[in-house]
Amino acid sequence: MTGLRERLRKIWKNARFRIVFWATLTGLLCGISGIGFAVEDVLASVRDYFRRHPSGGEVALVLQDSRTLDRLGKIDVSRGNDADVLEALFQAGAKRVFFDRALREDDDGDGNRRLIAALKKYQGRVYLGALPSSDGKNTGNFASNLPSPAFREHARIVSLMALKHPLELNLSFPFSSESPVGRLRTIPATIADVDEAPDQLFQPDFSIDYRTIPSVSYIDVMKGSFQTENVRGKDVIVAPGSVAYNDIHFMPGGQGYAAGGYFHAIAAETLLHGLPIRLGWFPPFLLVFAIVVSGVGRGRVLDVYRFTGLAAVLIAAPFVLDYVRIHVEIFPALAVATVAVFRMRNLDRVEVAEETNAVSGLPSAHALRNLDAMSTKILVALKIRNYGAIIGSFAEHVEAQMAHEIVRRIRISDHDVTVYHEGGMFLWLSNIRSTFDLFENLEGLHRIVQNGIQVGGLDIDLSFNCGIDSEFDRSVSSRVASAMQSAEEAVRNDELFYQHDSRKHEAQWEISLLTQLDRAIDNGEVWVAYQPKLDVKTNAITGAEALVRWTHPERGPISPDKFIRIAEEFHRIERITRFVINDAVRVAVDLASQGHDISISVNISAQLLRNPGLPGMISEILALHGLSSERLILEITETDRLDRSSRTFQMLQRLIQSGLRLSIDDFGTGNATIDYLRYLPATEVKIDKVFIQAMEANRQDHLLVQSIIEMAHSLDRTVVAEGVETGTALEILKGMGCDMIQGYYVCRPVPFPDLVERMAGEHERLSG
Repeated sequence: MTGLRERLRKIWKNARFRIVFWATLTGLLCGISGIGFAVEDVLASVRDYFRRHPSGGEVALVLQDSRTLDRLGKIDVSRGNDADVLEALFQAGAKRVFFDRALREDDDGDGNRRLIAALKKYQGRVYLGALPSSDGKNTGNFASNLPSPAFREHARIVSLMALKHPLELNLSFPFSSESPVGRLRTIPATIADVDEAPDQLFQPDFSIDYRTIPSVSYIDVMKGSFQTENVRGKDVIVAPGSVAYNDIHFMPGGQGYAAGGYFHAIAAETLLHGLPIRLGWFPPFLLVFAIVVSGVGRGRVLDVYRFTGLAAVLIAAPFVLDYVRIHVEIFPALAVATVAVFRMRNLDRVEVAEETNAVSGLPSAHALRNLDAMSTKILVALKIRNYGAIIGSFAEHVEAQMAHEIVRRIRISDHDVTVYHEGGMFLWLSNIRSTFDLFENLEGLHRIVQNGIQVGGLDIDLSFNCGIDSEFDRSVSSRVASAMQSAEEAVRNDELFYQHDSRKHEAQWEISLLTQLDRAIDNGEVWVAYQPKLDVKTNAITGAEALVRWTHPERGPISPDKFIRIAEEFHRIERITRFVINDAVRVAVDLASQGHDISISVNISAQLLRNPGLPGMISEILALHGLSSERLILEITETDRLDRSSRTFQMLQRLIQSGLRLSIDDFGTGNATIDYLRYLPATEVKIDKVFIQAMEANRQDHLLVQSIIEMAHSLDRTVVAEGVETGTALEILKGMGCDMIQGYYVCRPVPFPDLVERMAGEHERLSG
């Protein structure tokens, strides 16, 4: 089980797998939820526009248009008029007549009788429409608004129901509808003689140009002044055609607005040519998923083959299938392709940038670290000892030229090797199989380089040392650090080369840790996490503490206590502190630009408080980013016992005078006692987490925390409780009057993007 979890964890760590996973999940959610319905309508409308073709002419329209109403001098036609139109249409050879209205009896009794007579005469050939209820009592596919009973006795009834899509970008027709008199087929289904259940829908082929459907004016039919071939042998739909009837709708396929009768005619013609088939969204989704999965390698997701495949599935196939009345939904597949292609292309660019040295254009050491494969070749790391001095002494272009000259000399005896470049370090997997032969080769290379190289007319003297790793039972990625550490060891021992030995590795680990630290900062292995501080009264995040972290490529997370202790011991803490302060100030400025006015706290080592350059370093960073000094809090812990004449106290006074704020960290432990409150010019006191986590179960710790809060408040200090992990602890501290809390109950230390997300959510909550 543990092995399975490890394998799954390793798979999940693969960035390309995660991209495919989230792209697939996005597509599935889009398909299941139907969120892309409107987009499908737009895409179908575009395809219909390019497929537009004339009508087959099987169905004709008689329109009760504005000219009809003007000639009749009425706001609507009468039943007598309908009787005249029926007689004229059947005399002209019409097959059947469908009224796109629910006909009601009017005040003209003679007109009603004439219409009933016409219905009797042509019984079985006239269909009257049924509409949904106008009072909204009946919903769904239920046609409750029926023609008058006197008309229904001698005519058949058809449903006029249609389903409008979101934003009215398209519509679908049911094959039939329920009604008070039983199931009714719709006009299109009746004309095409298709009998399907009420819960089934179909979408008309809106590539049919409605302007080519045979149509005549209602008044011309009444007067007998129309071309009879327009209706002879056809099913005729009598429909409102004037804006006065409020039956003008947007026609998909870019055809503008048209009378409702045209929709029935197009739907009927669609069914006459064959029952549409809906394959849904899953087949194209599955095809695109297969294409994406086949292209997870770098640079493959949008190569010519997969681009052609995506274009075929998302563009060509839906277009061709529409011709044979097969409809597919492509939005979920499009979502998969968009997410996968966009993110993989970005990842490609990032990886190429990460794996290419920006100065020399050579592959970077990061590319070698990403090489998980095993290799039986000896890994060599060559370190130029005076690299920094050379780069600092010459123009920028010299570095790239010098790197290529070094590579050229490496390849003189070690042909066709790929050389990886990182700062003053050059790495390659040697083609020389024997360690002894490789040592001789490196000695020869050293003699060549000792003579100096010429770059741009300048003579440059070089000196280098080499580290070698020949342990082939480990992957190349895990051997990179070993080779580089061995090169550093060769420099320290002033030896030409030093071979890695895993048996000595653990004993040398802490010693070599220091040599890796600067490079780890440059490589991004060292980073800054941020833990928010919550204001107890307002329940809002008002600050955050910057905490340094180191994620080693081989050993994973390294305890800050370990590498900070070593950095202090060897007087290298200033580099880490500068890195953290710079990142913290940048973060504070970034958050301020997003509307989050919070302070950022940074831990300052006691060793640095004796460094006279500390105030200048902090001021330089603040000025570089444009941050006000009062927004930065320096947390002081475990200094020497305070004396007003001591260098430490004088340094603290200088920091206060520069506008910075001080915080007493881990109060209650070590030297952080009441003397601090009396003499240290701090504005904030942080109670150590040991007391906070014990106070729930221990009355003495409870009283101690309460005493610290009261004492700090009496001296006008803000109190922060560290290590708050439960809601109970928060309620206790709130009752004591504690100002702020910090701990896992609020949030663990997180990378800056996660802090931004947390702050954005907090801002929305408070705004709401």
